[in-house]
Amino acid sequence: MKPKLNLFLAGMIFSCSGCIESAHFLSPTNAASNPYHAVPLKSDSIKGATYFSSLVSLGGANDAWRDNVYAFQARIHRSNNFGNLQAYYGANLSIGAYHIAEYYNYDHNYYDTSNYHTYATNKFFGWYGFNGGLNLVVPTRHGGEWRAIGIETSVQKEFGSYYHFRKNLPDSAADAIFKKNITGTAGIYTDIIGKSRHGAQFGYKMGIGFMLNPENNYAHVYNQNTINPVTYFSNTFHFTKENITGFVQINLSNSYAGNIQFGINYRLGKK
Repeated sequence: MKPKLNLFLAGMIFSCSGCIESAHFLSPTNAASNPYHAVPLKSDSIKGATYFSSLVSLGGANDAWRDNVYAFQARIHRSNNFGNLQAYYGANLSIGAYHIAEYYNYDHNYYDTSNYHTYATNKFFGWYGFNGGLNLVVPTRHGGEWRAIGIETSVQKEFGSYYHFRKNLPDSAADAIFKKNITGTAGIYTDIIGKSRHGAQFGYKMGIGFMLNPENNYAHVYNQNTINPVTYFSNTFHFTKENITGFVQINLSNSYAGNIQFGINYRLGKK
């Protein structure tokens, strides 16, 4: 009976292998480190401005977005207008909660029934760092403008219990594990902004970029199971009235992450 039982169990494991979920424990900065930074229009005749900003981010991560990720971010940035060029640069601080869903990982080698059980738990995370951007601007009708092509970058350093959780996981515990706590991104964007007769501004920004971290920053179950390049795609709708710019940004990533951000940029000082 024992040989038959062993064969039956092996057959069950093999037949259910297609049902086994994957797991990817990656940085919470994925698809979240390049929120919208306000810059005055050329028609506003403001050469430089300083902004204080805050946002709330709600999203998911891991396979099927089964882990819930919530974050709050505070930023300060400076913007400048240089003729047909505009720039922004500043610092940020984020804190948040990462809810890890229960996960039971069988080794993908069907001749080995070893497994790793990840219990459902909540982890704290945070990061701080730098954002910067530069774009070419083309004036449009009624004082609006098209920021035709821009580049954006960020460097972030993560801290908190979620980072230590990833760092201490065995390499075989998930399909991919990001083991570092420093991330960098580079991307491009375009932003079209209209201006009403009463001075209100409304716009849409679209961006795409990728993480600069090399493949050796990740641990994999299989050496060939790579996820690089980790890319992000963002859509932002923003509205400005006097000193306040509100925005809603939707971010998606090929690295099993997505979120929606609600934020406000407040321009300090008078026009």
